[in-house]
Amino acid sequence: MSIVRNSLPTVVTLLIVSAFGVFGAGLATAAGYLAVPSAVGLPYGLPGLRAVPLGETGWPLTLTENLAALALAGVVAWVTTHRRGGAVRAFFAGWGAFVLGALVANLLRAVVISQTVEAGPGAYAGLLLGALAAGLLWGAALGWTAGAAAVASVGAGTAVVRA
Repeated sequence: MSIVRNSLPTVVTLLIVSAFGVFGAGLATAAGYLAVPSAVGLPYGLPGLRAVPLGETGWPLTLTENLAALALAGVVAWVTTHRRGGAVRAFFAGWGAFVLGALVANLLRAVVISQTVEAGPGAYAGLLLGALAAGLLWGAALGWTAGAAAVASVGAGTAVVRA
C-alpha cells in the first residue's frame, strides 16, 4: 500500500491548515463576520501554517499556530491510520478525527492566548469554552474533507487488494 494513499486525509488536512496560514487573513477580511470571534480574543478559524508572523503577532504566537496546525494533522493521521472498516466508517473516522484535532488545536491556542494576555480564571474558562465551540464548528464544517479523503484511501486500498 502506498504511503501517500494511506495518508491522504493527513495531506488534505495539511493543505487546509496551509490555506488558513496563507489566506486566513484575507478570508476574515472578505467575510467580516468571521472575524467576530477574534474580536473577543478567541482563536480564529483553524490554525494556519505560516513561515513568518502575521502582522504584529510575534514569533511565540506563530510557533503556537504552527504547532497547533501540526497537532491537528497529527490527530487526523493517527486516527485514520488506526481505523478499520469500510467506506462509511472511514468517512466518519476521518470527519471525527478532524473535529477532534480542531478541538485539540484550538485548546492549545486558547491556553497560549490566555497566558499571553494574563487572563484571570473567569476569562481563562471563557477562552477555553469559546475555543471548544470554535473548534467544534470549524471541525464540523471542514471535517468532511478529511472524511472524503479517508473514503478515497479505502477505495484505493481495496482496489489494490482485489487486483
